Amino acid sequence: MELSFESGSAIIADLNLIEKMATRQEEENQNFISFLKSRNPLELDQWVSEISKDVAAQIDCKKCGNCCRSLTVAPDYQDISRLANALQQETHEFKRKYMRRDHVGDMVFKQRPCPMLKNGLCSVYEDRPKTCRTYPHLEKNNVISRLGNVLSNLKVCPIAFNTFELLKLRFA
Repeated sequence: MELSFESGSAIIADLNLIEKMATRQEEENQNFISFLKSRNPLELDQWVSEISKDVAAQIDCKKCGNCCRSLTVAPDYQDISRLANALQQETHEFKRKYMRRDHVGDMVFKQRPCPMLKNGLCSVYEDRPKTCRTYPHLEKNNVISRLGNVLSNLKVCPIAFNTFELLKLRFA
């Protein structure tokens, strides 16, 4: 599925195509990240934010949900408390049922896809963790320090993939 983009480029929303293209372009993308590291960080933040806002306006995350199916979520303490409350559970009960410690000791959901994903939709959307609210984290400042994470999100998120592709066009 392709969506229009105001610059004339097509937005790619097909997850299989995105994964194939991101895999095929790994070396090119790595080289582009090296180039981006030489750019002015404030200008890069502005470009990425503007492009990602335009792309995000054309992609319905609720219909995609690939991040919910493929990423491990690490809610913070406030998120866990809010989620437990939303599910009418005590925090310790919520943690026992849904959480585990990962290899570095962070609390993460035990399973993938996310246990809050029901019938393809987030069952706690209004109370979802901060990391889910801000994913793919392209509008945060200092994107230059997170380019490795951006690269890993290209295969998962149509917003990240298309933002990166349009950013490459910006410098073509």
